[in-house]
Amino acid sequence: MYPEPTKYQLQPGYVDLPAYGVLRDNSQATVALVLGAIALCTGFLFLSPVAWWLGRQALDEIDAAPGIYNNRGMAQAGQICGLIGTVLLGLGLLFVVAMFVLFAAY
Repeated sequence: MYPEPTKYQLQPGYVDLPAYGVLRDNSQATVALVLGAIALCTGFLFLSPVAWWLGRQALDEIDAAPGIYNNRGMAQAGQICGLIGTVLLGLGLLFVVAMFVLFAAY
């Protein structure tokens, strides 16, 4: 008649909280890490500030709701990749401007 219950059933949670013992992934942390990795691996460094910003937002959300999200490391990695890419982007732009200024006089 009724289905056989599984050995370890999840306990019900509240509306804003998941079931007990189940942690969710913060989707912004995943997106931040993917964008940061793409920016560093492919050279699309214009994605780096977005990865840095999304990683910071994800860390703020994870810190605001402890015990709900389990991918803080992904958010930190996305933020760090975004920061490194943003620094490289800034250095690249500085190099292009310096070359333009130096060779525009000739």
